Amino acid sequence: MSEKIRAFTAVLLQPELQQRISDYAESLYKLPLDVKWVEKNNLHLTLKFFGSLSKEEIQKAVTQLKTVAEEEKAFYLKCGELTALPNSSHPRVICLSLKGELDRLQSLWQRIENTLASAGFPKEKRDKYHPHITLGRFRSRGNWAVITKNAGPLPDDQILVDKIYMMASKLTPHGPIYSPLATIPFSNKS
Repeated sequence: MSEKIRAFTAVLLQPELQQRISDYAESLYKLPLDVKWVEKNNLHLTLKFFGSLSKEEIQKAVTQLKTVAEEEKAFYLKCGELTALPNSSHPRVICLSLKGELDRLQSLWQRIENTLASAGFPKEKRDKYHPHITLGRFRSRGNWAVITKNAGPLPDDQILVDKIYMMASKLTPHGPIYSPLATIPFSNKS
């Protein structure tokens, strides 16, 4: 039986932006909240989570993602605002929304979904993509008012989207370890 790998596709953030987001969230880390914070080096934008895939399935997905990337041109995003998922009344996830060329991001997500579905990968249950950068997950009920009161100014850096990554996620007692399995650059750079 072949080994399965937890896999997802993502846009990775530049290390400087990861640092600035981590600096931004520093005041939140100190709050008396039951939150599992995302490690600085793990901050990213998920495009699609697959779950466990065989090495053959990963290669098949990468091949399909390359066909999507061949038609894509680079675009830019920025951090939006501090937000909660599913909502601020019942927050489970603390994250940053995104702004910028969101129509391009939505189109990229839709093309990835449709292309992978035509190759036999299940589509997501949602119709619309809600892009965000996860900062932390509540382990128990959270107080959103405490978080928003203590948040500082958001980083203003641009996020260049000119490639997508197939990532492995290995779960450990100390949190997930992410590693790139494939880098898929866009063919049209501008």
